[in-house]
Amino acid sequence: MTSSADWATAPTAREPLLRGPRDRRALTVMSVAHGIQHFYVGGLAVSYPFVVAQFHVSYAALGVVLTIAGLLGGLLQGSAGLLRRASARAILTAQDTGIAVASLLAAFAPGFGVFAAARVFGNAVSWPQHPVGSAYLSDRFPHRRATVLSWHTAGGSIGTVIVPLFLSAVIAAAGWRTGLVVLGATLLAGAIILWVALPTERRPDHAHDDPVPESEPSVSLRQVLLGKRVVALLIASTIAAGGRGLGVLTTYIPAYLRSGLHLPTLTVGALFTAVVAASVAGPVLGGMLADRFGRVRTLVITYLGGAAALLAFGYVGSNIGMLAVLGVCVGVLAYTESPLLQAVFSDLTRHGSARSAFGAFFAVSFGVGSLWTAAIGWIITAAGFGVAFAAMAGSFVAAAAVILAFVRD
Repeated sequence: MTSSADWATAPTAREPLLRGPRDRRALTVMSVAHGIQHFYVGGLAVSYPFVVAQFHVSYAALGVVLTIAGLLGGLLQGSAGLLRRASARAILTAQDTGIAVASLLAAFAPGFGVFAAARVFGNAVSWPQHPVGSAYLSDRFPHRRATVLSWHTAGGSIGTVIVPLFLSAVIAAAGWRTGLVVLGATLLAGAIILWVALPTERRPDHAHDDPVPESEPSVSLRQVLLGKRVVALLIASTIAAGGRGLGVLTTYIPAYLRSGLHLPTLTVGALFTAVVAASVAGPVLGGMLADRFGRVRTLVITYLGGAAALLAFGYVGSNIGMLAVLGVCVGVLAYTESPLLQAVFSDLTRHGSARSAFGAFFAVSFGVGSLWTAAIGWIITAAGFGVAFAAMAGSFVAAAAVILAFVRD
C-alpha cells in the first residue's frame, strides 16, 4: 500500500482537468482575477524608481516600507480560515475595491510618508487572493492541483506582463501619478468582473476532496501543520522568498534596470515585460511536469535552475540582448517555484480545511518571507545590485537543500 508520505508528492492520475462549463468558468475567472490583482504589484514596481527620485529616499528606506507592508499583508493571510462562511466572490471583490483605493491614495501622495501609508494599506487589503483563490481552486480541482495552481499563478503573471510596458508608456507621457490613477480605475473594473462572473464554491470549505484511506486516522490542522515535512516545506518557502518572483524580483528587477544599469524608461518596461511574459509559460509548464513526474522533484530542479539564472542576470551588465535572454530564464524558473510549493503543501495538508491551511502557508511564506524585501534593499544600498542577486540565488539553493533533506520521497 502507498503510504501517505509517498502519496503526498507522487504524480497523480491523469484525469480530465475540466469536468463541465462551471469548472471552465471558475478556472478562467479566478486566473483573470489574479492577473488584475497583479496589475497593482506590477504597476507599483514600475513607479518605484520615480517615487524614490521624487521624494529623495533610498532603496533601503523603500525596502523597509515594503517589508512592513509585506509582513502585514502576509500575516493577515493567516486569518483566511476565519472567513470560511464568506464566499470567495465577495472576499475578492472587496479586495480589488480596496487596492483600487490604495492606488489612488498613492497617486495623490504629497510626500513619501503618505505614499508609504498607501502602500501598507494596499497590502492590508490585497491579502485574500492567494489563500482564498488557491483554496478555491485546490478544493474544486483536487485531481490536478499542480496544474490549476500553476494556471492561477500564470494568470497573475499575465497581469504583470500587461502592466509594465503599458504603464511605463503612461508614466513617460504623463508621469507616475497619472499611471497610478489609471491603475486604480483598472482595479475597480476587476472588482466588477469578479462579482458578476465568478461561480460560487461547489461546497463549503471543509476539506479537500481526496478520500482519506481507512487506515489513516483523522488529524487536526494543527497536527498536520506541525508535521516534520510540512514544517520543512514552510522553512524552505521562507528561505526561498529571497528570490521569489512575486515579492523581491517584482520589486527590484525594474529598480536594477533603471537605477543600477541606467537604462531608458521604455527599455526597462520592455525588459521587465520579457521577464514576466516568461513567468506565464514557466508555471504552466512546471505544473504539468509536476503532475506527471513528481512535484518535489520538479520543485528542486526549478530552484537550482532559478538560482543559476538569477546569478547570471545580476552580473551580465547592460548588454540588452543578454539581459533579455537571462530575463526570460529568470521568468520561467523563478516564478514557477511558488505554485509548485503550493501543490506540495496542499498534498501534505489535504485532510484539513483548504482555506485555513493556505492561510497558514501564505502567512509564513509571504509574511515572514517579506523580511527579505528589507534585507535585499539594504544589500543593494550597501553593496550593489550584483551582490543582491547573488543573495537571491543563494536563497534558492538553500531552499532546495532543505527540500532534498526533509521533504523528498
